[in-house]
Amino acid sequence: MIAIPYLTALTTYFSYGLLFVFGQIRDFFRKTINWWNTNNRKGYAPICLGLEDFYIRRLYLRIQDCFGRPIASAPDAWFDVVERYSNDYNKTLIRTNNVSRCLNLGSYNYLGFAAADEYCTPRVIESLKKYSPSTCSSRLDGGTTVLHNELEECVARFVGKPAAIVFGMGYVTNSAILPVLMGKGGLIISDSLNHNSIVNGARGSGATIRVFQHNTPSHLEEVLREQIAEGQPRTHRPWKKIIVILEGIYSMEGELCKLPEIISICKKYKAYTYLDEAHSIGAVGKTGRGVCELLGVDTADVDIMMGTFTKSFGSCGGYIAGSKVCYFAF
Repeated sequence: MIAIPYLTALTTYFSYGLLFVFGQIRDFFRKTINWWNTNNRKGYAPICLGLEDFYIRRLYLRIQDCFGRPIASAPDAWFDVVERYSNDYNKTLIRTNNVSRCLNLGSYNYLGFAAADEYCTPRVIESLKKYSPSTCSSRLDGGTTVLHNELEECVARFVGKPAAIVFGMGYVTNSAILPVLMGKGGLIISDSLNHNSIVNGARGSGATIRVFQHNTPSHLEEVLREQIAEGQPRTHRPWKKIIVILEGIYSMEGELCKLPEIISICKKYKAYTYLDEAHSIGAVGKTGRGVCELLGVDTADVDIMMGTFTKSFGSCGGYIAGSKVCYFAF
């Protein structure tokens, strides 16, 4: 990871600490001068109390114009931000009719497909007219269309896997599929900085969960060796299956996984590999096919490949790709 310069870290923490100290001093004088005047109704506790209330009043309100900024255009690479002003020290923000043209650095729309596009937009409108925005039914009960099947075949070809299945929500792709793939008697070994959707999916599976140090293949090998030697809790029977879960690009750190080294370890100990490419598919690699293409890894060495359409592809939903029989094998 890129290390933050000490001067930058020091000045940031100093500014934050200064804001905290001055906020505490102002609160002290506020309580001292206005101790007899309270806005709380008799018999009712205050809505906000303690550090939460302090943070909102003294820290967040001062910089809240940086967050939740209304936009007045499509979320393209550049977009129009509505200007606001305040007459009460940022407690309330009032919109104006003025807009500022800004560079979009806070969007999942990496490649601009969510905005108007001469190729994509007409085809999307055509599909909406023909199929409607929703099937109003689950795929199992009559919600599968020709488009679903075409998309799954297209995804499988794109990522280099025999088959794929698509989901309507990116978060659910992880949290719903992991309980299907894993269960009691199985072992999930997860990177310590994996996304919350993976954490919730692993917890819901009923499998035993172990964590290895972020992006550290040597520690992964230690955990695998130890768990294989010990076996299942109490009974010490061999694990029914072991799956190692990692991300292609870690969403909060922006760091590439050490995929070749981790795959080598998984092969050595005969563990399955589950690769989450929510932030890497479409964004890295010569043709946008993710970290496998970028790092020269054969997709056949990755057992389960997960990705979403909500980032690079500017849409919604996600996919799971693997062999046609892997779902039954698990």
